[in-house]
Amino acid sequence: MNPNFLLSVENVLSVASRGARNAVKEKHPLDMTANMTQPFEFGLTRPTILKMEKQRQLLHYLRLEQMQFKDLVAFRKPFTPPSAREVIQVRHQHYQGEDHPAARKVVLTVPVASLPLKTPAAVHKLQLLAGARWEPPVPEALRLKSFKGKERSLAPEGKEDQGTLKIACELFPASRMNEKWCSDTLDKLLAEANNAKDTFADVPLDLRQARAKLLKSRKLRRNISLAQFPKEWLPAQAQAKSRTSGKA
Repeated sequence: MNPNFLLSVENVLSVASRGARNAVKEKHPLDMTANMTQPFEFGLTRPTILKMEKQRQLLHYLRLEQMQFKDLVAFRKPFTPPSAREVIQVRHQHYQGEDHPAARKVVLTVPVASLPLKTPAAVHKLQLLAGARWEPPVPEALRLKSFKGKERSLAPEGKEDQGTLKIACELFPASRMNEKWCSDTLDKLLAEANNAKDTFADVPLDLRQARAKLLKSRKLRRNISLAQFPKEWLPAQAQAKSRTSGKA
């Protein structure tokens, strides 16, 4: 269609003579989109919006990896293994800057064999005072082995494994405050364990919680097969048959 025809004087006069309402093409009375200035479209659903936000966040971290990881090479430091005096492990956890209640939790782990305990009675007293925070050494038959084939134990080489002491805290709003509480608690336990006024030598250790933890971890589970069925429980005919098959 010629655009000049749309703006011609004859066209404008014809519309004015017929009326603006008659010039508009008649619509169906049940057509709901007739009076809409924009076409009707469905909006995005909530799961779709969440998925797009997740993809947008993933792209953000991919851009950081591509653009800024090269600048971190200047802050690279060589790894130095901890010395024999550095026996305490402190574990913090974070969620990449997001606020989370578990971000303030701190767990302090230290092998009992590395602590400055004067006598075996002090070791026994510390294990009693620690209670559930003390984990006894796992039996040698149940210990997991690392990829180098060595037994996984926190005890220093040349010393007997006396278990592990774990102290956790999440009472305070900051992780540093919880770490300070764990450190102070460890100092109090050591001071009380080295106090020879009362050694609690006649009080035995309660290992029920450690055994319950082993049962829960399924380390004590035994896979019993038919080959391990007691032969004395079999009938007499079956026992004789098993003896002959064993001799053969």
